[in-house]
Amino acid sequence: MSRSAHTYSLDGAEVVLTVPEGVRVPRLLALRSTSEGHELAFEHIGVKAVRSPSKRKPRIEGATSIPSDWTPPADELERLRAVCPSVNFEHELAQLIDWYQGRGQRMKDWTAVWRRWVRETHKRNVEKGWKPGTAATPRDESPKERWLREHGVTAAEYEQKKGDKEWLERIERRGIVA
Repeated sequence: MSRSAHTYSLDGAEVVLTVPEGVRVPRLLALRSTSEGHELAFEHIGVKAVRSPSKRKPRIEGATSIPSDWTPPADELERLRAVCPSVNFEHELAQLIDWYQGRGQRMKDWTAVWRRWVRETHKRNVEKGWKPGTAATPRDESPKERWLREHGVTAAEYEQKKGDKEWLERIERRGIVA
């Protein structure tokens, strides 16, 4: 919240009254002494805006920018390939580097940032309908088998729901997932 400092003066003595922005202040500020019955009237002589203290984040000790040639450790890459099979790792690594270099952001542990980036990408892919594909695609598959494979639908599931127009439309809207 913004504040303003109002200065009042009387015979060389000054009093500063700090109030929230928008609060009306009087032209004369009266100070009374109850025991002696004296009253002093300070006259308003000026106003100054007071800034709120800045809310900057503290610098993280040991944080660095991501180098252009940064690569995750090999063991971490292997582990993530097994856990997040929907992710194109080369593409996502380039995306991560470009994103953080563009923002000029510094981090302490780039491997942890990479793990989170990959897990979030895999999560989004699964939410969009990604399903694990078969290991090898047979060359002599029929158009129906190809459609089933590309749309991530099993033959049993298709046979059970092939008359359901709404289900077929939903599958077609989802598009190719493998």
